[in-house]
Amino acid sequence: MKLRRFDLLVGELFKKLEWIGIAAVLAMMLVTVIDVVGAKVFLSPLNGAMEMISFGQIVAISCVLAVGLLFGRHIDIELFVSWMSKSIQNHIHFLISIIGFIFFIILAWQSTIYGLSLQKAGEISSSAYIPLFPFAYVIAFCAAAASLYYLNEIFHYFAERSARHGSH
Repeated sequence: MKLRRFDLLVGELFKKLEWIGIAAVLAMMLVTVIDVVGAKVFLSPLNGAMEMISFGQIVAISCVLAVGLLFGRHIDIELFVSWMSKSIQNHIHFLISIIGFIFFIILAWQSTIYGLSLQKAGEISSSAYIPLFPFAYVIAFCAAAASLYYLNEIFHYFAERSARHGSH
């Protein structure tokens, strides 16, 4: 029952991240339209448009990364693994989940450290004067969310093993 609740929690978090990613893409489109119309019609492009679009990409890609994991849109080695027995497939999936969990925890940790250094240094973008540190924190938060996906997969592995061994 607790595992089901964790599944729902992770799913709800990823749905919210998906909407944030969609909003970032829409904001990038809006900035692009304003920049092009301003440059072509009013001969005055939007100051810092390229930076705003770059920051929007950071938000969109970071948020959708976790969502891609949930919906199975990530790169998989299914071709090779499908030839193996179900037991070996489960063990390989477990190993990949551990590696993914560790990777995203390290990414979250290092992005947080980077964000703190950017914040301490007061780093801002060159033309729009947007602080850089919030975007490192976005990456850190989304990486932590992605690690929850792998943690959930690890929990499922052990739940399946205990169910199999408990039924014998």
